[in-house]
Amino acid sequence: MKRRTVQILLALLVIIYRKTWFWWIFNHFAGRLVPASREFFQILSFLEFSVTFLAILYLLVFEGRRFFELKWKWRYPVYLLLAYGANYLLDIALSFLTPATSNQIALNELTEMTGRQELPYLLLIVCLLGPITEELVYRGVLMNTFLKDSPWYGDVLLSACVFGYVHVSSGLTPLAFFTYASGGAICAFLYRKTHSLYYPILLHIMINITAFWELWVLLFSGS
Repeated sequence: MKRRTVQILLALLVIIYRKTWFWWIFNHFAGRLVPASREFFQILSFLEFSVTFLAILYLLVFEGRRFFELKWKWRYPVYLLLAYGANYLLDIALSFLTPATSNQIALNELTEMTGRQELPYLLLIVCLLGPITEELVYRGVLMNTFLKDSPWYGDVLLSACVFGYVHVSSGLTPLAFFTYASGGAICAFLYRKTHSLYYPILLHIMINITAFWELWVLLFSGS
C-alpha cells in the first residue's frame, strides 16, 4: 500500500512537472533570451531531456527493464499505419471545424521567429524530443499508474483527456480539446494494443514530422 501511494505521488509529480514546473523553470532561465535563439532552444532541449530521464527512471523502478523491450508481432506495424491514417484523416476533418488552438498559435509564432540556423533545434524538439517525452509521460507513466489495463479502456480515456487538456489549457474550448484528445486517444489505443511504447512514440514522431513537413523541406533545400 505504501509503495502504491509513493508510485501515485511520483507519477503525479512527473506529469505536473512536464506541464507546469517545466515551464516555470524554462521561463526563469530563458526569460532574458531572444525567443527562438540557439540558447533558447538549448535550454528547452535540456529540460525536455530532464523530463525524459525522470519518466524513464520512474518506469524502470515501477515497471522494470522488461518494460523497454521491443515487442514485435506482424500486426503491430499494421496497427501503426492504421493509427497514422486515422489521425491524418481526423486532422483533415477537424481542420474544417476548429480554428487554430492556443498551442498551435504558439508553435506558429515560434516557427516564424526561427532562423535558418536555429531550425534544426526547433525540429529536433518538436519532432523527436517532444514526442518521446510526451509518450513516456502521458502513455508510459500515466497509463501504467492509473486505471492500468482497465477492461473499459479507462486508461486510454484518461490519457486522452489529460493529453487534450495540457495542450489547450490556455484558451480551452470543446473542439480544441477534442482535437488533441483524439490524437492522444489514438496513441493511447495503439499503446494498449501493442503493449510497447515504441509504436506510439514512432507514431507521434511521424505525425509531427508530417505537421512540420514544410520546415523539413526548407531545412534540406539549398535555398
